[in-house]
Amino acid sequence: MQNKLNLPLIALCLLMLAALSSCKKDEVPGLSAKIQKIVPQAALDDMKSKGLLINEGNTPPSIEGIFEADPYTLLSPYGPEDGWSKGKVIEKYRYRFSGQQGDEVKLEEKQINGNNTGSGIASFLAGSGNKFTLFGEVVGSSSGIATKTLTVISGEITSTGIKDFQYAFVLTNKTGDDDDDVLMPVNKSRVWIDGNQIATKVGSFRIPATDAPVASTNVRSLLSAR
Repeated sequence: MQNKLNLPLIALCLLMLAALSSCKKDEVPGLSAKIQKIVPQAALDDMKSKGLLINEGNTPPSIEGIFEADPYTLLSPYGPEDGWSKGKVIEKYRYRFSGQQGDEVKLEEKQINGNNTGSGIASFLAGSGNKFTLFGEVVGSSSGIATKTLTVISGEITSTGIKDFQYAFVLTNKTGDDDDDVLMPVNKSRVWIDGNQIATKVGSFRIPATDAPVASTNVRSLLSAR
């Protein structure tokens, strides 16, 4: 009689254990809860399938500084329907990382001689040793269109810059451009790299006079449709 009474309790315990096990399987090892909150697993898998390298770990290095990626080279288009192919080169970009506290850092980005700018509203780091991956939600504009992206930046900090620099993103929102004539479609991703395998450390985030925008409406950004 006692054994029969315990059967429902045993069954309940087994169900609870199964639920806990399922939750653990959904977690991504090496990435903090803050990162997993802003990065959908499907988006991460998509960018990784395009060649993005993720540096996992809970002890990221200090990445504060200003870096210039040039030549800014497309590693992976968003799909066969993309107007650009692997190897496409566009105007260089600069990135500023500042105010780092542990795994949180401020991100700012701009295209030199172009019209694409952005800043992180949430930027979190993973990594260990000198290798890191930054995950951020970035708001900005490109060709006069307001945008929001899920952005991932990976590389290895050195004395001269970011070795093996990669910049991947998913365009999550844009205002207007419903026909995708100016910018790529929403919910699509691209992966970019520095063609020299290192984003060079520079002294200023300001655009030098020699690189002042000229006919910037003709400059293509990393978000451009074609």
